[in-house]
Amino acid sequence: MNGKTRTPLAASFLLLAALAASAFPLLARGRGRTDAPNRMATWTEILALVEERHVPPVDPKDAIYASIRGMLHTLDPHSNFLDEEAYREMREDQRGTFYGLGIVISKRGRYQPLRVVSPIADTPAARMGIRAGDIITHIRDERAGVDIDTMGLTIQEAVKYLRGPRGTVVEVTIHRPGLDEPLVFRVTRDAVRTPAVNQAFLVRPGIGYVHIANFTETTAAELDRALEDLSRQGAEKLLLDLTGNPGGLLDQAIAVASRFLQPGELVVYTEGRLPGSRQDYPAVSDAPRVSWPVVILVDRGSASASEIVSGALQDHDRAIIVGETTFGKGLVQSVYPLSEGCALALTTQKYFTPAGRCIQRSWASEEEYFFEVQQREPVPGPPPGAKRYRTDTGRTVFGGGGITPDVPFRAPELPETVVRLLRVSAFSRFVTPRPDEDLARWEEHPDQLLAAFREFVAREIEGVTPADLDAARDQVLLRLRAEVALARHGMTAHDRVLLEASPLVEKAIESFPEAERLLAARAKVLARKTARAGNR
Repeated sequence: MNGKTRTPLAASFLLLAALAASAFPLLARGRGRTDAPNRMATWTEILALVEERHVPPVDPKDAIYASIRGMLHTLDPHSNFLDEEAYREMREDQRGTFYGLGIVISKRGRYQPLRVVSPIADTPAARMGIRAGDIITHIRDERAGVDIDTMGLTIQEAVKYLRGPRGTVVEVTIHRPGLDEPLVFRVTRDAVRTPAVNQAFLVRPGIGYVHIANFTETTAAELDRALEDLSRQGAEKLLLDLTGNPGGLLDQAIAVASRFLQPGELVVYTEGRLPGSRQDYPAVSDAPRVSWPVVILVDRGSASASEIVSGALQDHDRAIIVGETTFGKGLVQSVYPLSEGCALALTTQKYFTPAGRCIQRSWASEEEYFFEVQQREPVPGPPPGAKRYRTDTGRTVFGGGGITPDVPFRAPELPETVVRLLRVSAFSRFVTPRPDEDLARWEEHPDQLLAAFREFVAREIEGVTPADLDAARDQVLLRLRAEVALARHGMTAHDRVLLEASPLVEKAIESFPEAERLLAARAKVLARKTARAGNR
């Protein structure tokens, strides 16, 4: 091959060479020797043949990155290679800030419209007047030289085109229901803050509700502000919602758990391959303490840092856990920055709760690992053959994968009529074209809202009869009220309407007497420990 064809390969190869070079000393220490250099020679020969002979031509960078990902996928479900874009997005997620328009978008399929669910308050999109229900038909980014019809995009691809460097301009063409002509917005990208605590309100008199969406750099600080505000409103109990929380930063999980534990109590520990690799993470001493009874909500989407918090508070009898068995993500990834703006997220340890339970569940294949969660029993109990552990007060808890709740509960399935209406976006199609005076009237008179929707369904939606609507009346009206709240007040108001009527929230509220008894039992255990320490 000539020099021009070899140059891209040589440049791309630097990344893998740097990775291999950094790995060899570790291998040498762990095994005493390695034959990896010989294997690398074979790999290099294969890559050179692919670059020279394969039809059609292959980008060497793509081939190298694919081979790295293939190697890592043989290790475990969470070791991963982060290319430049993925590594940047990970850092943005950890900071809780990105640069873009500031909209929540949805798409029910690749060839369905790209719909604005809600603009985020105080963002470029909100200031420009983009509304819930707007349909984005085209995205034009002059900097990147792209003009995209959104009909064939996935959500992830749409996000990629909407985000970009701060100060750059993206042009979006919008179809707004009720208008004949499209609207064109030229929006300058700016910082968009994604709150870690996205809901905080009194769900009942004296009971504060807080939902932590993820564990970013600001989670503990946001929680403190939410708790202070709830205290001023008269909260004396806390319903802490970790459902759908995929995790995040370990230090923030420790900081959150520290708000409810005594200084020095163990939050979590990790262990790796090497003897003596255990590392303990105790509750920090300088965190503000919360003395309220606590109930924690979890589900199949609660993972990693969420499981650290719920597991620590369960083991120390500081909270009652309600919901479904959590995901079971207890592998620790160390992130190693590499050349070309990439990084390696490599599994190096496992997480254990204070009682010694390994959070990680077993896996046979990556597909089974990620999709098995969808096939759990309606009311999950401990995993088959789960090992028993004891909490501080002597309660039995189970290990073997994820955090098993004290009160297993899964909300009932939605009525089939509501599922059908959601599938065709009936609620949003009905609400978003309406003028604000209609929405305001419907907030005050829900019966009028339901009557108008019945007329809409009879006219626009096939296969849903008046009898179907009557049978699912409560759930239909709830979804309509939530959609009206979204159109008038934003996503937070929409979610609050649904939360206040949630069977899972109701079940959690019923669990507060047990949380109070548990808190009293914990206080006795702590008092005995203090007395023993004083007698030494």
